[in-house]
Amino acid sequence: MDTSNSNSKSAFMITRALVILLGIVALFWSGYVLGFMVFFFAFFAIIGSLGTIAIGISYNKEQLPAPRWATLLLGVLGLIIGVAAAAAPVFMSVAIIYFIGAWSLVTGIADFIFAFTRAKAGNSRLILVLSGIISVLFGLLVLFNPPILTAVLLVQVLGIYAILIGLLGVGFDMMSKTEAAEPKPAA
Repeated sequence: MDTSNSNSKSAFMITRALVILLGIVALFWSGYVLGFMVFFFAFFAIIGSLGTIAIGISYNKEQLPAPRWATLLLGVLGLIIGVAAAAAPVFMSVAIIYFIGAWSLVTGIADFIFAFTRAKAGNSRLILVLSGIISVLFGLLVLFNPPILTAVLLVQVLGIYAILIGLLGVGFDMMSKTEAAEPKPAA
């Protein structure tokens, strides 16, 4: 038995279960989830940027991943963005709305590509197409109708989206297992 394939299938199912759980949390505790996302991002940006500035100052030229000025500029810009997110969380929540919309659109397009380029898609192709449709529609809704969606409503819609995508992921995994278990025709 190939344990690496078994482990990756288990990891896939665990991540899909977590997506469903996060969707439920987002659906019922939208305000907290939105606040958490904004302040988590701010904290992440500030800490990461301080580290980047420290690297830009303390590393010698050969150790730097980029020119010193670029490393320091990246650190300073990240620090400014992190502080701005903490100081103006409403502004950052609007920016997060656009990031979520763009991410969803790209994910949906990738699902379509995967559905029609995967050699052994079989019955799971339908699930990938459905996932792609949901992701693209959600992304377009968010990107082109942000005034309709308040930030809290968006988090609720994101929760529903996460639940649907998680369930489709579980279905995809189950279909993949069924297809793998089917006997292959003799050549």
